Amino acid sequence: MHVQDFVVKLELDGTLAVMSMQGDLTNESKTRVINAYERVLSAKARHILLDFSHTEYINSAGMSVLITLLTRAQEADQDLRAFGLSPHFQKIFDMVGLLKYIPHFEDRASALASLEKDR
Repeated sequence: MHVQDFVVKLELDGTLAVMSMQGDLTNESKTRVINAYERVLSAKARHILLDFSHTEYINSAGMSVLITLLTRAQEADQDLRAFGLSPHFQKIFDMVGLLKYIPHFEDRASALASLEKDR
């Protein structure tokens, strides 16, 4: 998959935003991720779900993009959750400490259910 094939599909529904990432998350995809997040900010979404179910590869620069996203979401007092990470990437997220700040769920339904419980 080439960098131009990386896509962030954004769904906005009131206070909820779902950012579905498709392709390889690398430094080259940073602009697309940040642009999508800017739209989330403009829409004043409070809860952001990151969908990794179609993300096949995340390198260290891609992890840096996610840390930037997390930092900005925390500064804006937004709730960031994720779903669809492969077991391999769940381990990596755990090793770098991201799972402490971005709870991970098995699938979209579980992530949405967790939001309902926390409201």
